[in-house]
Amino acid sequence: MYDVIAYGEMIADAPRMAAYAGAIEARVTPGSAVLDLGTGPGIFALLACRAGAARVYAVESEDVIQLARDAAAASGFADRIRFIHGTGAGVRLPERVDGIIADIRGALPMFRDSLGSVVDARERFLKPGGWMIAARDVLCAALVASPAVYERCVGGWSGHGLDFSSARAKAANSWRRLRIEPSDLAVEPRQWAALDYRTLGTVDIAGEVEWTVARGGVVHGVCCWFDTETAPGHGFSNAPAAGPPDVYGQLVFPFPSPTPVAPGDRVRVRLRADHVGGDYTWAWETTVVAAGASSPKAAYRQSTFFGMPFTPARLRKRAHTFVPRPNEDARIDGRILELMAEGLTVGDIADRIAADFPERFASRIGALTRVADLSERYSQDR
Repeated sequence: MYDVIAYGEMIADAPRMAAYAGAIEARVTPGSAVLDLGTGPGIFALLACRAGAARVYAVESEDVIQLARDAAAASGFADRIRFIHGTGAGVRLPERVDGIIADIRGALPMFRDSLGSVVDARERFLKPGGWMIAARDVLCAALVASPAVYERCVGGWSGHGLDFSSARAKAANSWRRLRIEPSDLAVEPRQWAALDYRTLGTVDIAGEVEWTVARGGVVHGVCCWFDTETAPGHGFSNAPAAGPPDVYGQLVFPFPSPTPVAPGDRVRVRLRADHVGGDYTWAWETTVVAAGASSPKAAYRQSTFFGMPFTPARLRKRAHTFVPRPNEDARIDGRILELMAEGLTVGDIADRIAADFPERFASRIGALTRVADLSERYSQDR
């Protein structure tokens, strides 16, 4: 989740805003209908209105949508923007739109449910021949040679005369969002995948990249970023050499240990992002083969799945053979939902729950908070 300051930083990111504003100006025609998916504080919806859109459907799942409503009213566009507080999958529109604007990414486009939301919106709401902003992402990678970067990835689990080798291994199977300097890159960037949002059909992204090392040294991991085309002639990048610091940073996938390489070595990295349970599980497989050799001198298979510190109890409860039995929290929440179905107020439900589960709720405030949380999640808007 972003806060108000983070949203302000996104609007203040000049290269990003120029790319989207230029694309909106180029794509939006007078009288058109536009979907702004993940509108946030509403900046793209407002720009679409200024470019001539007759109707803008601005969808946002977070409460920042209220700032967008305020900005629309203050800017004189409230009559042309319909704000929809919800997720893309639950949205219904009264018409198909001429174009879709979406910037729901992190340091890479594979971020939570972002790609799935874009594909779903395109299939359900976009007119044939309609446009997408962003239109295309090229995903790039380069090897990182920087002890300081590696230390920021795994270095917290060392020192003090204690053995945190298990935690260090978990850290080496986790990505880290950092700001990488061009001097940290050991090789020229290579493309490992491309996403065309007009035709993208899968949210699981995979690719491979290979380098022949020009100069020897020690490499510490792989850095990834995106180059975005918002419309022909408009785009931006979060590459290390792209200019001033941006709001995205880059992703670093560390190796299990610093890896020496020599001139002529071939380094191959296979990257894969699989959408699982509302977010992405990443895997990166690396082989280093010396010049003229047939077998690798280093080979790593890493995954963010291996970086998750699951307890045995949690893994057992997720097994397909496990027979779940409701605990007290399930009974409390189930009872709250039953009382909601009876049409009681939040306060009345809280009083009933506090009486039914006195050992869990020493005061009405605790019960009221529990009921209000479920009310916020499951109640229909009126």
